Amino acid sequence: MKEIIQSPKQFNLQHGQFDSLDDWTPYKTDEQPLILARRASPGTLMPSQELRGVGVMRQLPPERFESTNSQRYMRDIIARTGISSASYDLDIDERMFSTLQLGRVAEGQRAPESELRYTSPEEFAARTDAYFAGAEVAGANRVTALKGGDRELAFDFRRKAGRHIGNAALSTLVYDMPGRMEHLHPVDVQLMVRERTLTLLGEVAEYAHDIGARPSVAQLVEPDSPVAVDIRRHAPRDVRRAYEATAKQFP
Repeated sequence: MKEIIQSPKQFNLQHGQFDSLDDWTPYKTDEQPLILARRASPGTLMPSQELRGVGVMRQLPPERFESTNSQRYMRDIIARTGISSASYDLDIDERMFSTLQLGRVAEGQRAPESELRYTSPEEFAARTDAYFAGAEVAGANRVTALKGGDRELAFDFRRKAGRHIGNAALSTLVYDMPGRMEHLHPVDVQLMVRERTLTLLGEVAEYAHDIGARPSVAQLVEPDSPVAVDIRRHAPRDVRRAYEATAKQFP
């Protein structure tokens, strides 16, 4: 086998990766104001929910919680819902795959003159937050374009939002690696990052089976969705309380 000398930086997410999973669709409502709002802006319900869900995720990074158990639970929620929604948003592209950014923990080549660089936890967290910020901007522009009837522009912003959400998910997936990998070569570190990413794809399918539907970011703002119900039932107490308080900020 040929030796890998360049630290992996990107990940090709195959389109249709989760097509075999049962999609979740927003529930109907009997509340007249909501009915009128949905009728006034057709096609914006799910994009609006996804936008608000990104806001929830952005305020609940794993590092916010003290215990490792709580951190890992929040990591899994963000990574699984994020990569699933990213796949959905990016599937409109006619290409076979979309390129996402792996969590950038370290950089360098297996070469004598190569500079070896390790990302600090602070820098890594800032980069992850920037992905979420990009997703919020693209998501808001997508909703605006849909309300204005510009479907082509909306598709463009959908792809941008999906890419940012996917990058944020893959970055969050390895939130605990920066600052702990300096004893390894950057190539080996990034190979570990890529392996975690491949494992995530299988975890999404397992999680979908457990909750009865394909996970998505939009479900984070729908109290009776499979993801939200699962959080209330199984999340550590501090995660559940923080999630419920944060979700109320994005009604």
